[in-house]
Amino acid sequence: MGRQHIKDGVLTVNGRGYRGTLEVTTDDDGAAIIVNTVETGVYLASVIGSEEPSTWEPEALAAQAIAARTYLLTHLDRHDNYDLEGDTRDQEYDGVGNEVRTTLRAVDRTAGIVATYRGAPISALYSANAGGVTEDSENVFANALPYLRSVPSPGDELAKDSSWGKTSWDWSREFTAPQLGDYMRFRGVDVGVPLRIEVVQTSSAGRPIVTRVVGTAATKLVTKETARYVFGLKSNLFTPVLHPSNDLEWVSERDVDRLRDMDVLGASRVRARYDHVIDADGRFVGIHEYEWLYAIPARFDFVGKGFGHSVGMSQWGAQGMALKGANYEQILKHYYQGIALTNIGGA
Repeated sequence: MGRQHIKDGVLTVNGRGYRGTLEVTTDDDGAAIIVNTVETGVYLASVIGSEEPSTWEPEALAAQAIAARTYLLTHLDRHDNYDLEGDTRDQEYDGVGNEVRTTLRAVDRTAGIVATYRGAPISALYSANAGGVTEDSENVFANALPYLRSVPSPGDELAKDSSWGKTSWDWSREFTAPQLGDYMRFRGVDVGVPLRIEVVQTSSAGRPIVTRVVGTAATKLVTKETARYVFGLKSNLFTPVLHPSNDLEWVSERDVDRLRDMDVLGASRVRARYDHVIDADGRFVGIHEYEWLYAIPARFDFVGKGFGHSVGMSQWGAQGMALKGANYEQILKHYYQGIALTNIGGA
């Protein structure tokens, strides 16, 4: 359980503070875990600040409060000894550290409000950044839900101007063919060494729904959200690009990051450019290599946008809408089509 003590009504475990009570129990597999039992309002205030910056627009925080409250309501009693995981498997929850004035205010001003469709609480899915457009639920998960439809999310592009959020807007991930084969095998899909990757079917939003991987040992289909896991990507909005094995690239000694890439990719040095080193007396004392030509193995580059599963509300998109004057109701009814906001009472 780690070191713990109580201060000002907050139980601190390994440097992190929690309200309510903590107890040791077991998860669904019988492993020992710590469960924090806490009031709904306190939990939600922490979730809001853990899921997005507490400095974001009040309307974006309020939209997050309602989405998180609705998610909580529909995920109670999913486990034997607790309700929700305290991380992104459900909702990020970091205790009192993210329970601040702005998140508490978002909980208070939306107290008891949940998102409903035809009178029932919705599956209030959300992710960090939808890459400019959200996705129909059936193209990512199993069920087609009428309120989880693909909608534009132009506010997502705000992330590109953020020092910490820009890689949630656009990104790339590169593997050599052998590296990708090993990575996929570890994730349960064995094709040997991949030779090519073909997008067989895409959604109307441009996301791969069916991807064929042709390898030296087998050909396998990777579908829907499985692709994000199998290829280790930030989102499901991606394009696979094959770079053949005869690629050559000059890299300077000043480009430390790219030199590191060459090492990771297992590239080999073909030739070098160098200067003669002359001492203060004008005498030749050696040569200095300053740039190298690398032969790069066949590799796959996954180029994509967004961060997360892309279904439902985009958090960056909600912030963008709030900055343009939208209130929390407008934000939620944009991302969850045809819903109503219903006050069920409580926190």
